[in-house]
Amino acid sequence: MMVFALQKLRLLIFFLAVNIIFSSPLFSQYQNEVLAKNSYAVNLGITPQTPANALRPYGFIYELLSEYPVVIKWVIAPDKQKDGVDFSIEGENFRSGSFVIPVSYITGEIKKRIEHWKDKGIAGRYLPEDMALPVFTDLSVAPKWTLDKQNGIIALAYFKLAAIPASAYGGNSSKNWKTPEELGVCDDIFVMPHAEPKFDTHKNLYYWNRKFKGAIWAGCHAGSQLENLYGTVGNAKISEVIQLNFLSEGAAGARTTGLIPFYEHRFATPPYQHNLPSDPVAQYVGRSDMALINGSERIFYPKKANVWRSSSKKIIIDPSAPDVPELSNGPGSILIYGNGFGEKKNGLVMYQASHDFSGQKPENIAAMRAFFNWSFYATEVKREENIIQFQNTAGDRIFAARVGDDLAKMLNLDPILFDLDKADIKPKAAKQLDEIAAYMIEYPELLIDIRSHTDSRADDLYNIKLSMNRVQVTRDYLISLGIDEDRISGRGYGETELVNNCRNGIPCSEDAHEKNRRSEFILSINCEIFSGNLKL
Repeated sequence: MMVFALQKLRLLIFFLAVNIIFSSPLFSQYQNEVLAKNSYAVNLGITPQTPANALRPYGFIYELLSEYPVVIKWVIAPDKQKDGVDFSIEGENFRSGSFVIPVSYITGEIKKRIEHWKDKGIAGRYLPEDMALPVFTDLSVAPKWTLDKQNGIIALAYFKLAAIPASAYGGNSSKNWKTPEELGVCDDIFVMPHAEPKFDTHKNLYYWNRKFKGAIWAGCHAGSQLENLYGTVGNAKISEVIQLNFLSEGAAGARTTGLIPFYEHRFATPPYQHNLPSDPVAQYVGRSDMALINGSERIFYPKKANVWRSSSKKIIIDPSAPDVPELSNGPGSILIYGNGFGEKKNGLVMYQASHDFSGQKPENIAAMRAFFNWSFYATEVKREENIIQFQNTAGDRIFAARVGDDLAKMLNLDPILFDLDKADIKPKAAKQLDEIAAYMIEYPELLIDIRSHTDSRADDLYNIKLSMNRVQVTRDYLISLGIDEDRISGRGYGETELVNNCRNGIPCSEDAHEKNRRSEFILSINCEIFSGNLKL
């Protein structure tokens, strides 16, 4: 009896463990982070939802990411229900995701920008105390959208309502937009509403998504037509059949692969089912149903003998879809996204039904928020996965880096440290800076942002000034080696971003304090001259 009871207990523990694994959030990025007092949290969950309080926050964070050296925390509760609370500040609930600017990035200029955008209608609060918040991911780079020459004009209203500048998407004229054949490494997101894709003109999307982690958004029947495109690439000696079925299963070129064409199925029937409330794309308030019932494609179906890829996230489905199970085993999806071909290292792809969902009603705002949520997330996915390889000056070593990485670490250099209360370049640090300068001369596409830090000793304001002095002497040294000053930005962070727990009042060894007296060299790329053809 004792052995039988023990076996039952083991089985119970096993099934509990399995249940925990399979009921856990879809994303592993979630982690509680302590965000310090006076960080600024944007509240996107205010009702009624308006362009001012729910769309302009995207314009605000786009401006910060594109013009200032900031990292923004995207806070989403991993276990919430639809429209549930992510966190609260003094009785004010924050829902549908919140963008939080850590206090370490809030300078006097950033405070002015916060007030400027508050005047435009965004809402938020400074944290009254240190708070442990569920951070889904960091946002560290601004998206670069590329509109499709064919019908990109449909999406212009989305950007204008969010107060995102025309420079973010190639301007308001199609002469600056692109065809799929023209996309390259510096294009983040291809926006393709209501297109008529053909294999010969759109096959580059297959390689762009895989090689450069490019993200693809398709609206209306562009989604189903894209999934059904296939053909042969290569030459007479080496060729292969590929298909652009990014989100559905199936062998390339098979009759059963892809989606049901829009002209062979009926429309969806609201109300819809909104899933995955803690998914980043699902961070919108209410329902977008009535904004997604126009155009030729109002629902996407996998073919009868096909299924969605297991990694595809079905954010909105129609549980009473009229063509399930006669034409498709479903589910019929109104909004679905995932990594291309189910590969985590590929860029994100999203299909969103409807021809045009612009407007100022809550349902329109919900639909546009899904588009922008996906856009900012897709850009961060690209940053994390789009590896750029560099040859060293001797030509015999390669290192891989990403936008946002610390160049010093990528080059395996020792930390560039400063003596206590000093802003002088030490001889050892000078050798490290010489190597950084050599790489920057070799690769004129490189830009760096110097971020200098102090330990916690001395007054906080004094440490900010000291770290700024360290940035200036580092910048001056690199310029003296022949680096153009326009390629180097920088800022001192004082003691706001310590790498250990050596905070005010906590005794630490000198070695522990020294680790905080450091400079970082954060990489970015000048896309005006970057071709993607670095020496390998």
